[in-house]
Amino acid sequence: MEPSIHQLTIPTPFRVGPVHLYLIEGSVLTLVDTGPNTAEAWDELTVQLRSIGVDPYDVKQIILTHHHPDHVGLTFRWPEATIIGHSLLRPWLEKDEQFFAEYANFFYPFYRQHGLSDQHLKQVKKSYVDYLGFVKETTLDTEVGEGDELPFLPDWVVYEAPGHAQSHILLYHRKAQVAIGGDVLLASVSSNALLEAPKKGEPKPKSLLQYRDTLRKVKQLSIKKLYPGHGPVIENVAELVDQRLLAHEKRAQDILQLMNGEAMTVTDLCERLFADVHQGQPELTFSEVYGHLELLMANEQVEQVQQGERCLFKMND
Repeated sequence: MEPSIHQLTIPTPFRVGPVHLYLIEGSVLTLVDTGPNTAEAWDELTVQLRSIGVDPYDVKQIILTHHHPDHVGLTFRWPEATIIGHSLLRPWLEKDEQFFAEYANFFYPFYRQHGLSDQHLKQVKKSYVDYLGFVKETTLDTEVGEGDELPFLPDWVVYEAPGHAQSHILLYHRKAQVAIGGDVLLASVSSNALLEAPKKGEPKPKSLLQYRDTLRKVKQLSIKKLYPGHGPVIENVAELVDQRLLAHEKRAQDILQLMNGEAMTVTDLCERLFADVHQGQPELTFSEVYGHLELLMANEQVEQVQQGERCLFKMND
């Protein structure tokens, strides 16, 4: 028997459009994700909850799929609820200033050595600050990870699903074979495998390679129905995973063709591949290209070389 899940669709100010939240009925009412911190989102969430006979403060447990603001921004509205998520979500939710400083100290030199201009760096900083404005500081009460069962939710289990975000988890109901997936798999667009800074003393995560491993894991779960963070519910999970994996390979080969034997920076490739989009969203296009270069390096088709302070990529002989 399928668990009782209500989809709530909430507006966001982001290009991705509305976000889906999910109310799971049980001995304790559980909300999965909370939406961005805007008055419009809160008003709409309140209306939709009340339309199914639920006062917002009847919710006693909140599970967050990952740390992005369109999924966690309104969490602070429930100071009495138990907030559950991956351990890597904590510094984002609690707005750890030291974490953010270390993050910036890693990324700004990293972007610069890969060719991002000062103008683009200013854009990245602004979009980063603006984005975080849609999250209000709150606490993470309970950390969950691979294989953990969820409190008050029999048969629901957690799977770690890094790639789109390092903090990403997927919730899976073993008996019904349904999942709540956040942004792990979307029907109409491929989730961007966003670059993130490494934890202290560890190498930088290879986000796209992680994401591909996550997709393979999702396929192996034999999910009959996946409730996503955006877009329509997915019932052809295995087929869609195969499409996404194939699209990654195709994009990587497109990048290889663009290089045409020339040593290039990530930014060079962004400008050739995305043109105007790169001017408006340099951090997104950078993640996209860098991730596919890591895929090409894993396939031993490309290598990274240092030229002074710049990092270049060139085709292997």
